[in-house]
Order: sequence, then structure tokens, then C-alpha cells
Amino acid sequence: MNNMKSMIQQRELCQQRDKEFLALYCPTLDAMLSQGMDKTKAQRAAALFTITNGHPHYHVNHERAYRCVCHLLHANDKKGNGALTYRISEDMNLTKGRLRQQMWLEITQRVGELIRQGLSVDHAIDHVLEHCRASRFFISPATALTKICPQARSRALR
Repeated sequence: MNNMKSMIQQRELCQQRDKEFLALYCPTLDAMLSQGMDKTKAQRAAALFTITNGHPHYHVNHERAYRCVCHLLHANDKKGNGALTYRISEDMNLTKGRLRQQMWLEITQRVGELIRQGLSVDHAIDHVLEHCRASRFFISPATALTKICPQARSRALR
């Protein structure tokens, strides 16, 4: 039951991310098309621009963020104490992709800054997830064009 709830929540978070992406992508695409750019090139350029220049919310749930951030903070402590090995654990699903790793490391850095200012881990995570913006969309251009903007699917990735 809890796993089903988590899957539903993750789907909702992805839908929020997609909506936020489209809100930035569509006007960018329109501007590029109005300048006479080829539709396929404009779709790709608008997706890349939106990914790298958008500042979305972090679309992750608190429980997952708590587990990942605590894991990474602990790993950073080990690294700082001269431990011989430091890697992102496969158990936390943090090695699935470079973009996912970047997102978790960015969240952890922001949480760490708030902890140093005196907030608890829970409150720091809440603050980051509710009030901070990501440096970019942590998705690939292929994901943007094939999943979020399916109307751009044809030949946009070639």
C-alpha cells in the first residue's frame, strides 16, 4: 500500500515538473518560431534553453529527499575524515544517471548550508523543497522532447 502511494506521489511530482517545464518551453518555442527558425530546430533549441535556463522547484518528496540527503551528508563526513572510499551508493538509486546525481548533490549542498545556519535536517529539507529553485531542469533533451513535449517527437531528436 505504501509503495502504491509513493508511486502515485512520484507521478504527481513528475506531472508538476512537466507543467512547469511547458510553462517555460512554450513561450520560448513561440519566440524562436516567430524569428523564422525551422520547427524541428526550434523545438530542440527551445528544449535545451528551457532545461539549462529554467529554475524549477525540486520535484521530489520529503521522505526520499531525507533518505538521500542523509546518505550523502554521511558520505561527505566520511570523505572529510580521510576515508579511503567515497562513492554514491547504488542502494540509494543515486547512480542511475549523471543528472540525478547532480540534483541530489545540489539539494544536499543547500540543505548542508541551512544545517550550518542552525536548522535541523528535516526543516532544512522542507525549506529547500518548498522555497528553493533548482539551478536547471534535471532532465535530458530526449526526455523533454519525447515525454514532456510529445508533439515535438517526430524528428526533433535527429
